[in-house]
Amino acid sequence: MKIITLSFQKYLLLRLNLIICLLGFSIPLLTSQSQLITGTIINSLFFIASEKLNKKTLYFLLVLPSLGAISHNVLFGPQTIFLFYFLPFIWIGNYLQINVFSLAKRQNYFFRILLSALTKYFLLFTMANVYYGIHVVPQLFITSMGTIQFITAGLGGLLAYFILRALKKNE
Repeated sequence: MKIITLSFQKYLLLRLNLIICLLGFSIPLLTSQSQLITGTIINSLFFIASEKLNKKTLYFLLVLPSLGAISHNVLFGPQTIFLFYFLPFIWIGNYLQINVFSLAKRQNYFFRILLSALTKYFLLFTMANVYYGIHVVPQLFITSMGTIQFITAGLGGLLAYFILRALKKNE
């Protein structure tokens, strides 16, 4: 009976991993008109996944939303093409955000959100300024890769807090 229970738990975890990865890719396709909405939902998914999933799935998830946004070509309208320049930094920023969040596990949850959001913000804002300074991207990307990234990471962490609390009540 114990083998069946473990197999069922692995099955559920595999399904959860798959569902979260599908959401990570498809959310930018479904909510692509607003970076604020899309980013908040995606960041909440990152925070939830960092608390609930294994690292292999989590790292895979960190690249999917930007691929979904590029494939849909709507988030920044005709300027979505410039997102290609940011892909490695978005992926590194997502990784840093979740890693800082996980490493600060002994700290207050809201402090962890703030610290991880600031880490992602500084990387992307710096790269946006570098790219803008050498005339690679339009000025729009300074805000969208700066302040908006910070806000969506913070709001995503807050949304994840309430979702995680609800999940904990149901466990």
